[in-house]
Amino acid sequence: MTTEMIHDTVIRLLSEIAPDAQTSRLDPNVSFHDQFEIDSIDFLRLMMGLEKELKVTIFDFDYPRLSTLKGCEEYLMARASAA
Repeated sequence: MTTEMIHDTVIRLLSEIAPDAQTSRLDPNVSFHDQFEIDSIDFLRLMMGLEKELKVTIFDFDYPRLSTLKGCEEYLMARASAA
């Protein structure tokens, strides 16, 4: 798994979950909620999609760490390295 793979997967899933979101303008350091106004259910769908697509387990207590693109990349790369 690469950072680029994670990046592309997050962007694609966000586009599916929030079709009106302008993911091309995504700031990697700002939360998805603040940028796209996704709710907790949409965020949960994103987490479940990432688990399924990237074949990793994301613990619910770690969700706050994945609230930004940068956070997703860092967390998921660390999870992949540990596996």
